[in-house]
Amino acid sequence: MYSLTSFAAARRWITTLLLSGSVLPALAQSGHDQELFETQKRLTVGVTKFAEARTALKTFIGRRAVWVQKQEETPDQLTAEFALPTRALSSLDSLTANLGYVLENNLNAQSLTSRLQELEAEEATETAQLTRLEKELRAPRLEEAERSRLEAEQERRTNSLTRLRQRQQSIRSHAGQAYVTLRLYDEVSFPTGNRKVSFVNMPGVEYSYLRLDNPKPGLTSRAYQGYAIKYMFTRGKSYFNLGVYKPVVKADEPDFVNELFVINFGQDFYPRNFGRGRRKFLNLYTSYQIGGFILNRNNDEQNEFIPNLNLGLGVELIKTRHILLDTKASYFVPLYDHSRDLRGILGQASFNFVF
Repeated sequence: MYSLTSFAAARRWITTLLLSGSVLPALAQSGHDQELFETQKRLTVGVTKFAEARTALKTFIGRRAVWVQKQEETPDQLTAEFALPTRALSSLDSLTANLGYVLENNLNAQSLTSRLQELEAEEATETAQLTRLEKELRAPRLEEAERSRLEAEQERRTNSLTRLRQRQQSIRSHAGQAYVTLRLYDEVSFPTGNRKVSFVNMPGVEYSYLRLDNPKPGLTSRAYQGYAIKYMFTRGKSYFNLGVYKPVVKADEPDFVNELFVINFGQDFYPRNFGRGRRKFLNLYTSYQIGGFILNRNNDEQNEFIPNLNLGLGVELIKTRHILLDTKASYFVPLYDHSRDLRGILGQASFNFVF
């Protein structure tokens, strides 16, 4: 029969094999812990040309990744977790910025020196305890119950020592690497309800100039101008505006329209082939506004609420994380029987800022 000393020696030999041979990398890669990396990165990217973007990212991962923990694909989404040399993170950032709109780009860095010291101290404690147990097991006239207890404790501490050494080896082997969690999705295929809406708090002011197509002498001015409060609440962009337009040329007739009090809800849309609003200057967009206005006359007796719809085209002149300066032109269409009297070209310029 094999002696207890032989079993202990066999266990030590297996532990040495796990730590020094090819078995450890396989065990480590089957259950990678992000906390064993000094650098961790999370990326979420929305794209309009999903097939091309997916191919570009898969090619990048295949060429640059040290290993791939997970890579899952659906017709409109790609998720991947992989280790990348830290020096390659800038290349990944450049690639994703060119592919689409980066919704999330988080980088966390930490020092694992203290964690290694803790693991080394735990290893020294476990090694000392194993030495004590082996000495106690060699004692003569050891009762069977006590021997069983000592053997169970020896096996438990041997397994603990193996895990501690594996963890240290994993930390050292990941030096200079980053753990990347990446999600790529198709903006066109994902409806709004299936993705996060990015809310903002961006109040601002807006100047408007409305030139009528068919002004009526004595009833309407040839043009109206005014100011509004414009509150933008998503990066979409979705917003409300509330303001007053006054006539450029006034008249004293009692039926003359001397004020338009407007309130609208609007949304702007970036074309998929013109940068999707990612540039800091000159982003093209289309827009609509729907709402209404209260028409006030000189006699104050014929105030009316009239719904309206505006369809337009605009350009963001300056766009940063904190300010937005843009301008647009749209066709102002009152939705009532006499819309011909008040429809025309509406020009707007607005300035919004993060509050």
